[in-house]
Amino acid sequence: MLARIVGIILGTILATSGYVVAGWGQLGSWAANLDLGPFEPHRPLAGAAAAILGGVLVVAALTPRPKPKSRRKGPVVLDLDSGLVALPVAAPPQDVSPTATPVLAMEPAASPQPASRSAAQPSDPPPAPPMAPPVAQARPASPAPQPEPDSFAQMRERMIALTRDESWSEAARLLIAMKTAARGERELATVYRDLGDFARGQGQMDDAAEAYETAVSHARDALRAAPGDMTVKELLAGALAGVGDVAEAEGRLDAALSAFEESLALRRSNGGREAQDPNAQRALSVSLERLADLREDRGHRMRALDLYRESYDVAARLAAADPARFGSDLALTRQRLAELEARIST
Repeated sequence: MLARIVGIILGTILATSGYVVAGWGQLGSWAANLDLGPFEPHRPLAGAAAAILGGVLVVAALTPRPKPKSRRKGPVVLDLDSGLVALPVAAPPQDVSPTATPVLAMEPAASPQPASRSAAQPSDPPPAPPMAPPVAQARPASPAPQPEPDSFAQMRERMIALTRDESWSEAARLLIAMKTAARGERELATVYRDLGDFARGQGQMDDAAEAYETAVSHARDALRAAPGDMTVKELLAGALAGVGDVAEAEGRLDAALSAFEESLALRRSNGGREAQDPNAQRALSVSLERLADLREDRGHRMRALDLYRESYDVAARLAAADPARFGSDLALTRQRLAELEARIST
């Protein structure tokens, strides 16, 4: 962009100077007595050359240029309605029966043929060769037993491993297969939440929002069928957190606040389960901080401070039990809490 601006300015200056020096029109009258030194005998030619060069620079600066192709790979696009591409199956080999080779019979040694047999006399016909034993027809081989298809849980473990290895294309294909293999509201909620996480990680916010909303719908149905199931509550809380993340990124703060508050309420209602499960404790801490950040953005700093203090208590317990795993989380929470306290005190 800077090169285009420089080209336009320089071209305009050259074109205007050439127009004036060449003495074209009324604008050139004031420069008629301007001494060009060694180029004075060639004033019209020098002015025309400068005007043409300036015009070329302006045109070149204004001409759109093709954008260079980025070497960075673009995001993987999920086609949720397509299936997996089947590999070509090789044609089975044809069953070719072996050809029987005739066995030549030798005459018995006790009755040799006379050596002085007349040429005109026909020779005795040779004995017929014995019949070859019939070839037993090969029985068709029994088909090899097909391997058992992977369960939904096994497919999800493979998908998580692929995402950790950043094998995005393979993970996307496996997600589509999981969507086809999902049975029941719980599995459908799980796969759509994973689709939302995958799409959000690839920057596809519209697809992520749609997937999270679908996950919330299936998770609510699963929770109605099993109101006391803690895993279903956690599943719904995770899907709502995804809805809140996308809404916050798109500037829909009221929708994000509602989703975060419901997600936090579900995780608080686990009946003390988070006290025994480190993953549940960390999920509770994350939910508290997401809601606190959104409250702070809306000017509710005291409410945000209370949420951060609660999150700090949870993070401190986790770091005390497993410093290697949760120590960095505690450091970030401590830093954010100190920053918020400093802003409130000023």
